[in-house]
Amino acid sequence: MTNYNLADLVVRIKVAFNARLISIKIIKTKLNMNILYLLYKMGLIRSLHILEKEILVYLKYKKNGKPLIYDMSIVSKPSKRIYWNLTMLSKHYRKHAFSSFYIISTSRGLMTSNDALLGKNGKNISGEVLCSIKI
Repeated sequence: MTNYNLADLVVRIKVAFNARLISIKIIKTKLNMNILYLLYKMGLIRSLHILEKEILVYLKYKKNGKPLIYDMSIVSKPSKRIYWNLTMLSKHYRKHAFSSFYIISTSRGLMTSNDALLGKNGKNISGEVLCSIKI
């Protein structure tokens, strides 16, 4: 059991992609399920199978065998929470362009930085930046 399930999720995905594993098991929490569902919707993981206490995640690779997720890191930590509004998101979007995106926890649920900037769920979206994903 871990104290910070998001860190456990990020580390397991990073290690699995670097080791070229086919599947991994993730602790079943509501936050982990929502993040994995976002990654599934974006096409970065192959499939999810929800078991009793864990989630079985099948990873997806490019045709040449390289991982789809180049890097994944935690932005907001329990000791230092990071909150960004729309202007901060747009600054970081211009810096990284299409090579990366962020997963943000808002009052409307989890969403990617791309969805927040496009205003798919309303205007003036801000929230806690959970992690960044480089593709």
